[in-house]
Amino acid sequence: MSMPFYVPPEQVMKDRADFARKGIARGRSVVVVGYDRGIAFVAENPSRALHKVSEIYDRIAFAAVGRYNEFESLRVAGIRYADLRGYSYDRT
Repeated sequence: MSMPFYVPPEQVMKDRADFARKGIARGRSVVVVGYDRGIAFVAENPSRALHKVSEIYDRIAFAAVGRYNEFESLRVAGIRYADLRGYSYDRT
């Protein structure tokens, strides 16, 4: 019977933190500015297929940086949640 590899918890946490820092360093920024008529989301987006800023529901926006599959799943979950809540409390 072979022994499983042992990695100290401190090393695991350090590796995870380094992985997160590298991912954040590669990302591009999103800037949100509030002004008297509302807010503005500004983001550099070299791809026409990927959307960093999108609408989730009426007057609810979503902006993300990082890996596409991570923020796309968050965006879809936000849309589903907002739709469910919106339909639950619709009074018309």
